[in-house]
Amino acid sequence: MARAILFVVFVAMTMMGVWLVMRRTGNYDVDYFTKILGWILLIPGLWGLFESLRIIQ
Repeated sequence: MARAILFVVFVAMTMMGVWLVMRRTGNYDVDYFTKILGWILLIPGLWGLFESLRIIQ
């Protein structure tokens, strides 16, 4: 059960990271901040997804 909850958390992190990376507001300062925050969420989210799917050990 714990693995399923972690999988859902990692999916949510990845989706939020992708949304923040792809988002454009027109304000360059805000876009820069959201892209950094998106990559901070996206990379560990993908790592956790791959580990929970046992693609990487």
